[in-house]
Formats: sequence, structure tokens, C-alpha cells
Amino acid sequence: MNSIILATAIAAAEAFAPYFKFGAALHKSCFTTPCNEAERALVAREFTSITPENIMKPQYMEPIEGIFDFTLTDRYVAFGEEHNMKIIGHCLVWHNQMPKWFFVDSAGEYIDRDTLISRMRTYIHTVVGHYKGRVDGWDVVNEAVMNDGSLRKSPWLKIIGEDYIELAFRFAHEADSEAELYYNDFSMAAPGKRDRVVKLVKDLKAKGLRIDAVGMQTHAHLNYPDYENYEKAIEAYAAAGVMVAVTEMDVSVLPFNWDPSAEITESYPYDATIDPWRGNTLPPEIESKFNERYLNMFEIFLRHHKTIDRVTFWGISDKDSWLNNFPVQGRTDHPLLFDRELKPKSIYKMLIELAERNAQSLTYDAEGTRQQEARTMKKRYLIPGDYTADPAVHFWRGKTWLFPSHDRDTGIPEQDDGSHFDMVDYHVYSIDGDPMTGNVTDHGIVLALEDIPWAEKQLWDSDATEKNGRYYICFSAKDKTGAFRLGIASAPTPEGPYAAEENYIKGSYSIDPCIFAEDEERYAVFGGLWGGQLQRYRDNKSVYSAEEDAIPDGSRSPIEPAPQEKALCAKIARFTDDMLGFAEEPKDIVILDPVTKSPILAGDHGRRFFEGSWLFKKDGTYYFTYSTGDTHLLAYATSESLYGPYIYRGTIMTPVVGWTTHHAITEIGGKWYLFHHDSVPSGGKTWLRSVKVTPLEFLPDGSIATIDGLAE
Repeated sequence: MNSIILATAIAAAEAFAPYFKFGAALHKSCFTTPCNEAERALVAREFTSITPENIMKPQYMEPIEGIFDFTLTDRYVAFGEEHNMKIIGHCLVWHNQMPKWFFVDSAGEYIDRDTLISRMRTYIHTVVGHYKGRVDGWDVVNEAVMNDGSLRKSPWLKIIGEDYIELAFRFAHEADSEAELYYNDFSMAAPGKRDRVVKLVKDLKAKGLRIDAVGMQTHAHLNYPDYENYEKAIEAYAAAGVMVAVTEMDVSVLPFNWDPSAEITESYPYDATIDPWRGNTLPPEIESKFNERYLNMFEIFLRHHKTIDRVTFWGISDKDSWLNNFPVQGRTDHPLLFDRELKPKSIYKMLIELAERNAQSLTYDAEGTRQQEARTMKKRYLIPGDYTADPAVHFWRGKTWLFPSHDRDTGIPEQDDGSHFDMVDYHVYSIDGDPMTGNVTDHGIVLALEDIPWAEKQLWDSDATEKNGRYYICFSAKDKTGAFRLGIASAPTPEGPYAAEENYIKGSYSIDPCIFAEDEERYAVFGGLWGGQLQRYRDNKSVYSAEEDAIPDGSRSPIEPAPQEKALCAKIARFTDDMLGFAEEPKDIVILDPVTKSPILAGDHGRRFFEGSWLFKKDGTYYFTYSTGDTHLLAYATSESLYGPYIYRGTIMTPVVGWTTHHAITEIGGKWYLFHHDSVPSGGKTWLRSVKVTPLEFLPDGSIATIDGLAE
């Protein structure tokens, strides 16, 4: 294959930095004594993420029970730290490359379930614990699912049962709670495997276990994989609430007479007809197909770069590629970006040019620094002198009006029923001009708990609207029985003060009202789980019993749906003309999976509705935005109909410091803004939050560019 002199202005890793990390699997020659200094220098220059090809597999880490060898892996981790790389651990639980003793007793017979669980726990705790805080993420379970969706009949499955996967993720998280955890497999675009892995991800999440990404190994050929199925698989894994890592990328150019697979136990006899390219170059027509395959795959990666965490090549150069010997010993393959002399091939420069062309669609800040779309947009705290949260925002009378809740510290212990959020009044704020720079005016207390006849405590989230020249606040508070209800207060001007109605809205329940205005109609969207009590209702009727008071978790009710059942939905109801009641029974806002078109399930905590509703319309499309609660994401779904159903679209913002993220999205002066809160100013106290604002970017297809919740 033709090689080029490394004379590009930037390395490939830098070119792809706005999109995802550029990684390589490192051969043991990088860490033996003496080591391959040329390979180490190339890796340091060209890659930002590293994976150990073999040295971290169990047969090398614990060859004899109780005796661990960290010699080479310590050097591997130190190398990654020296060069500020993302360091991946590969792999903890696999059916191959396990030491012979792991599954059997002294007589060579399979051990029992408890013994194998104990060995798994010891191994994972020892290895992950040894690198706690140093290895960024672990391939916890490797290649456990067959292409038809069944689980591989490995010793793990035969001895422990299906829950061995759950146990592996649990033990890894115990050993290092900050490390990312992954499931890794080949042929991940196969529909049967794809669907089973999606289910695996959802099941782990439903049980409260951490899984951050799935690894798509992507051992490709000149005519494999099928692009459409591959792209559908990326979308399916993203829709399940995890990132995607392309973990073992290479493109074989050799002919084959078998179905493509990375099943390592496969082996075929040597035949010169399937080993035609034994030099360091390829015929032009083969090189052209090789380049085309890589370019097409990277175009897919770039289209989905918000979902893809990294692209890792399985090897550094053609010389040490595993494909030289798989599945036929002694062949000469050419699957990587660097040839046998460590020189970049023509595809190397083509990929950089592809990345640079795509960079033209990215945004730039005032200093000309390339941004990852809207991920690092600047943010402004609006009320630095006080603690406020749950912002509702509207543009009236030439000003931006902000209706937040008002946090205070009462010393109530933090707990799931939310009793430590013990707010007693509302303020209204106005902003002159651009929300990012304009002056903010506090109009003082406009409604207090003592002025609401039916309410007992906890003035939580609210929203406001204007109708027929009068202004209305719809708010949530607990009544005298401890049930959350929605109330109405009104005033002749936005700044109030507001007078509350004698009674709460008949038929209302739960929390977090949003008011959506369309023509002359006004609609309430509301609901929130756990402390928000939504789980206590079915078909707008309470199914709560007093026995729940004895549950240690407070209002985290046992009558939440099971993980495999349809998730609870936010509610929508049209107001009466006088804004004092509902003109109809509240209806569900159903969110559908974009692939299956079936309702999001209760166990899908990365996508299901939790609380913090907001609803707006843009270019004829309704956007329902909400918080996922315990997974701390701001998510959104869209519909062509106000009442839905809505199709899940993705994440607006990643987790912030604090608990969940209530928010408002509003167009002001032709620009869109996201108002939300976090707990940075209070040092992370979730009950003392601060409202902030950041610009929001819509992409050409109507999707919303994801914002990094931790970036300032």
C-alpha cells in the first residue's frame, strides 16, 4: 500500500478532537524491556485514548490463583498518564484468555456458583481496585451475546447463570465508583445481538447499575458491515441511554470463504489464494476499496459524533495486527492506518481532510476557538445573591420575566421525599435586554405560603401565563393532607403581587406545572416522581395508602411500575377560560422509542420522564422537554401534535452539579435560551440552587445541540 510522508498540519487525533477520541490498542512490545520506542512515539503523537490489546486479560493478570502480575499493566497505565490519554482497561470478564484454574477445582471439575462468584469478585476488586482513579473505563463483560440474541453458553453462564453480567458490573462499580463501565462485543450491528444488548443495557440501568457505553468492535472487511444496519445499531444503543465506543476498528483486505466474525476460536487452514498481498503495498483497486470503506465508516461516526465517545483501532500498525494470523495463521493483512514501517497510508490524510471539512459546520466562540457545537456555551448566574431554582421564563412587555422557586436552608435532612426543599414564598424577576448581559431586577415576594388558604408547606415549581390582560401563576404545594396539588394565583401585572385562589385546582395532583399557550387556549403540563408523588396515581385517581408512610424511602413508592412496564407519563390538561380549573381530564404525554415506536419503559432511567416539564413550539413542531431525575439528564421529545405521542430525540444537557434539572426554554430577540439551575455556588447542596442561563442551539434537522452541564 502506498505510504505518505507525515507532513499534515495536524495529527489525526487533533483533527477528530471536536468529535471523539482517537484511540489505539497497544501491543505488549510497547511495555516490555526493551520496548519498541518507535511505536511508543507514534502512539504519543497520534492517539488520545489507549486500550491494552492482551496484557490486561485475566490469563496474564492472575495466571495462578492469588498471584497477580501488574508489571506490564503498570507501565501501560503510566504511559497513558504521562501523555494525558483516556486509559481503558480490557477486559474483566470473558470466556477466552482466562487462566485454566478459574472455572475448575483441583480435580478439573466445574466449581459451584458461589465459588465462581467469589473468584469473580476477588479478581475484579483486585484489578480494578489496583488502578482505582487511574483507569478511566473498563470493558467489564466481553462478547457475552451471540448474533441471534442468545447468551453465549460460556462457563460463566453455565455455572453462575444469566446474572453473572449484572454481578460483574456491580463488582466493578464497587471497586471504583468513578470509573466508566462498558459492555464490548463484535458484530454489534446484527439485529438479534443489537436487540439483546439494548435489553441488557436497559436491564442493568433498571437495577440501578452503572453502564456508560457499549463497545462496537467493528472488525470490518471491504464489503462488511452493512452500513444501514451499523447506523441503526448506533442509534439503538444511544436511544437506550448509553454512549457508543468503536473499540476494535480495522478493515481486512484479504479474501475469505466464511461468514465475517471475530469469534477468536475460529480457525481455517492456510491457502495462498486467500493470502494474495504479501508485500507492503496493495494493488490500486484494492487500496481504493480500502480507503472507501474507511471513509464511509468515518462519515457514519461523524454523523453520530454526539453519541460516539471514541474510535479505537485494534493495533498500531499492520505489522502487529492480529489479522495477520486470524482466522488463518501466517497471512499478511493490511487493516490499519499505518503500514509495517509505521508510515501513514493515503487514507490517513483523507480522514484528516474529512474531519476538517466537517469542522466547517461546527461553531466558534468569540476567540475563534472551535467548539463541539453547543456543548461548552457560556453560562450566566442570574441571581448570585440568593438561592433560586426551577425557572419559568416568558417574554412580555419588552422584558424577560423569570418565575423561580425560592430555596432556603432549614436544616431538614436530605431525603427522597424532598422534605428538605421547604420553600415558603415566590419572587418575580425581570431582565432588561439580552438575558446573558441585561440588568436583573428583583420585584420581591409576590406570593407567600401564609397567603394561600389551602396550602400547608413546600412551594415548589411554578409557571406563569398571560390571558386577557391578566397574569396567572400556576404553582405546586402540599395541602393539609400532605398531598401535592396545583394552585392558581393572579395579578394585573407580571410583577404582582399575586392573589391566590381559595382552593387548589380540582382534579390536580403532583408537581411542576408548565403552562403552554397556543392561540387563546392555555394548557397545564405537570407531574413528578418520588417526592412529587406522581407514582401514587393511575388514571387520575389516587392509589396511595397510608401504609406507605412506614416505608424508609419515604415517597419512593412501591407502586411505581415495574422496570419492564410502561413508564409513568407527564400529564396535560386544557385550562378553563377563566384559568381557575381544568376543562378536561388530564391525559398522558406518551414518549416513544424512536426505533421501536413503543412507549419508553419505567426501567429506562436515562430516557423516561421524571419531572420538570417544559413545552414549547418551534417551526410547527412541539418540543416536550423534561428531567430524567436520578440520571440527571435534560431530555427532549418532539411531536407534530400537542397531545402527542412524542418521539424521544436525545439529551439537551448532561448532568449538572446537584440533583435534577428543572428548566425553561424560550426564544428572546430571535435567539433561543435555556434557563436551568445547579448547586455550584452552594458547594453542591442540592437544596440550595442557583438559576443560570445559556444560549441554546438548534441544528438544521431540528435537533438540539447537547450542552455540557459541568462546563462554564
